[in-house]
Amino acid sequence: MAHREAPGERLILEFRARDAWNQRDYSGAQRLADAWADLCRASDDEEGLWNASFLAGECLRKQGLMDESRLVAERLELSPVTQRSPALKARVSTLRAFALQGSGDLPSAVEAARAAVKEAMTGPDHTEVAVEAMNALIAALAESGLLPEAWKESLLLDDLLKQDRDNKYAGQSYWAIGNVAFLLDRISDGVAYHQLAAKNLSPTNDLDLWAHFNRASASLRLTAGVTGPETLECIERAELAASIVGGTERDRLELKLTRAQWLVLTEQFEMAVSHLTAIIEREELLASHVAAQAHFLLGQALSACGNGTDAVRHLTIGEELFLASGAEDRASMARGLVHSIEHPSV
Repeated sequence: MAHREAPGERLILEFRARDAWNQRDYSGAQRLADAWADLCRASDDEEGLWNASFLAGECLRKQGLMDESRLVAERLELSPVTQRSPALKARVSTLRAFALQGSGDLPSAVEAARAAVKEAMTGPDHTEVAVEAMNALIAALAESGLLPEAWKESLLLDDLLKQDRDNKYAGQSYWAIGNVAFLLDRISDGVAYHQLAAKNLSPTNDLDLWAHFNRASASLRLTAGVTGPETLECIERAELAASIVGGTERDRLELKLTRAQWLVLTEQFEMAVSHLTAIIEREELLASHVAAQAHFLLGQALSACGNGTDAVRHLTIGEELFLASGAEDRASMARGLVHSIEHPSV
């Protein structure tokens, strides 16, 4: 006997799914969104189906299920609802860009994010959608090592935020701009933008996002060679917040990687080897460019401990993973370290 929808059933499922999302129960929100989508499909509710599917795709991304999130985005690209709206095209391309970046396909992530920004700029009242799309583009460019272009987009994003200071993505945007500044060794700019980000992000409002911000801030400081007390405070705040909210295994590994990077830069090599070995045992959970960083750091630590053979092995793996991700500059750094170990007198 066919199921007959009770009055308001779709509305109740939507409310419950969005409430679970707001509570950061992403697996629960996904299940409810899938059930909501099934009812919309059975009722020929195209717009409801779009909203339910998009929420499910976002939930998958938050759980680290990047390939599954990308598939949702690709299905939504074909939806007539998407095709009728530049803003929805931009949102779907942004979702796909973040999923591609999370899986390590950086060239495709850049391409999808460029498409998202282009679509966002064509719609009326485009600021909020454009800001999110530009965040995706800046992140993908920065991960790809295309830093001058990422900085150019960062300054455009800064200008856009000045037109909409209450934008809900302001904190994340200043965070992204600061990240690029650190990578370009613009340390004072990086600190200034991260201070703006901290003012717009609150541990009270979203402890999970606060944990991610502090981890990323620490990671970028470390990449710029800044290892002082403020950097360690960022790591410790991220670890404390993560111990409260839990997060995914992928989140925990990425945070452990940041701590390991600090250990390498502060020359605590034996402890770094222990951290990095444990991370690499679970590297299948990481994006390829993140796994590459773990191998790269382990190679550095092993070399410092006098284990050149294993150092070369891990640096070579790191180089291959960086190349597969499209991060050619970082692959070149790994190759340079291998050469310096194999030919110390050259």
